[in-house]
Amino acid sequence: MSLKFALLGFLSTEAASGFDLAREFGESVGWFWFSSHSQIYPELRRLETEGLVASTPSPGGPGKQKRIYRLTEQGETELQSWLEQPTEYAPIRDVERVKLVFLDQAPVEVIRRHLEDHKKHYEDLLAVYTQQLRELHRGVFPRLVKRLATRPRNSHEMITGLKVLAMQGNIARVRTEIHWAEDALSWLEGMEDQT
Repeated sequence: MSLKFALLGFLSTEAASGFDLAREFGESVGWFWFSSHSQIYPELRRLETEGLVASTPSPGGPGKQKRIYRLTEQGETELQSWLEQPTEYAPIRDVERVKLVFLDQAPVEVIRRHLEDHKKHYEDLLAVYTQQLRELHRGVFPRLVKRLATRPRNSHEMITGLKVLAMQGNIARVRTEIHWAEDALSWLEGMEDQT
């Protein structure tokens, strides 16, 4: 996936400024695809050059003007085509596992810290994802509310269900990482007992 399709997906719900889209990445699609402001704005300009989005100026704060981007018909077609294609899975790049392979060169305390930090990172994500799943189930998750407002009522169950499934997938992943870290910490403790 590329940032291109995440942006087209967001704009399929409603027109938005680059700032609004960047904020959405932190609150919604950031579950799956992180992008910074410095990546989003150039991509929006590129999408506009390609005719996939169009923008209009809108008053911002004092002395500022922002651009509001909307999906064009060509952008809708491009998004639909991408959605219908088989998923191309990215190669795995796991920095923590690479470090772990070589941590035999470090003291046990460093190994333990890596594993504890890994577990804490995923426990924090689990808390966020669990809260967001509750909001999805209650129908109050902001992006879901916006999406449902633009779609026919008979599609609401499907829209909500797909977002719930995506979040449940994230929760399953982070739980697996937590369990793995717990198992690894237990193994490390056993190794220490042997020495």
